[in-house]
Amino acid sequence: MTIFLDDPAIAALDLDAGFHALSEVHGHIPSHEELLARVDALIPALRERAEETERLRRIPESTMAELQEAGVFKILAPKGVGGYGMGVETYVEVVRRLAQGCPSTAWNAGHLIEHVWMLARWPKEAQDEVFAEGPDPLAAATGAPPGIAEQVPGGFRITGRWSFASGVLHSQWALLAVEHNRPGRSKVRLQCLVPIDDVEVVDTWHTAGLRGTGSNDIHAEGLFVPAHRAVEWSLLAAADNPGSRIHPDPMIHTTMATLLNIVAPSAALGAAEYALELFRGQMLKRKVKNTVENRQGDSPLAQARYAQAYGLVTTARLRRVWQLPTGGIRGRYRARE
Repeated sequence: MTIFLDDPAIAALDLDAGFHALSEVHGHIPSHEELLARVDALIPALRERAEETERLRRIPESTMAELQEAGVFKILAPKGVGGYGMGVETYVEVVRRLAQGCPSTAWNAGHLIEHVWMLARWPKEAQDEVFAEGPDPLAAATGAPPGIAEQVPGGFRITGRWSFASGVLHSQWALLAVEHNRPGRSKVRLQCLVPIDDVEVVDTWHTAGLRGTGSNDIHAEGLFVPAHRAVEWSLLAAADNPGSRIHPDPMIHTTMATLLNIVAPSAALGAAEYALELFRGQMLKRKVKNTVENRQGDSPLAQARYAQAYGLVTTARLRRVWQLPTGGIRGRYRARE
């Protein structure tokens, strides 16, 4: 049946019962440094394909294959399903460095990585489906605006049109927010997990920036969603979520807010760093017409502009949002063991 916050079955769950329910990890788990080295090796090709990515309005398949081979989408996947079980530091550094090659690729990869983590918060029956083919199922997620859910025998019928579905052109699943009016009770927000083949992807993403993300709309009309693939959002967003009863990985034992809205600043910083690098390169070799300077770098005005840009980027590095209290995350997890 559908899981709600006030369901007695949730309160009755044993915290430790599911920690070792899934299979052990097979294969090598890279260190933080090794994973970042893999990503750094991708940057030259990402820069070469950046124009193609914007023209296609999607990530090229060659790039997706390289991201898969590097294990990028396994970063936040639990070790119990064959993922790497890494933390915030690795995640945001990967997004930042990918953006130094191609911001659209970084944007999509960041959200797809995050959504694997979101899938690992679901009850076991849903996880058995999504992780059946491997530790890095790809899913688009969107709640803008939420759809409508009508309860029917065995589940729900949902209708809606959701926007900004980043990564949808590369996904096998979609996570869709809906609202459900329970008779005699308050309205509840659910998240529904549906196969991408069950919905319509509407080609709407004709933009000036981040064209390569292909963040199109998703449309569904009266789509049936079985009860085990519809869970109350508040439950999934909590530190004590169904997946936390299955996986011991500390990141699964955090609130959803831990990672939401981290992709944008991480990708923006990486893109700005590369822009600054390009600016510096042009300054050192570019001849400025109708001036006495042999190169732009000799111009006091150009120097001032570069200094200002350098200062802004450096400040962003120092204040980057991913300097989170990860020790607190580990502490909260240990308190529940």
